[in-house]
Amino acid sequence: MLRKSLLRIKYIVLLFIVCTYAIAYAQPVNIPAQEAKKMIDSKDYGLILDVRTMEEYTGELGHIDGAVLIPVQELKDRMKEIEKFKDKKVIVVCHSGVRSRKASDLLMQSGFKKVFNIADGMVGWDSQKYPVKR
Repeated sequence: MLRKSLLRIKYIVLLFIVCTYAIAYAQPVNIPAQEAKKMIDSKDYGLILDVRTMEEYTGELGHIDGAVLIPVQELKDRMKEIEKFKDKKVIVVCHSGVRSRKASDLLMQSGFKKVFNIADGMVGWDSQKYPVKR
């Protein structure tokens, strides 16, 4: 009886360690603009999150149709606005991929499970001549 209890405790501890490791080391996935376009065209996502400034969002490069604008410096304080997408795929974009990577990390730390960072940002999107809104 004692042996079975110790074995159960051992398995519970092991499961706890594995889960903790998975949460602590979860990483967003970096994807090129081409992969993001495929996801968007197939409607295989829950949210497109643009983390640039309003001026960039409406500026020369424009933005991806349907993208929600939350500048990266406001993201922590506005996380509740996008909470309903925690279990859906979230595509994150900025100008060149740097700020979106930071935002992707913040999302993962806040419990978002499927985060995809457009590694080449709107610059990569624009280089492919994909459609934008201005």
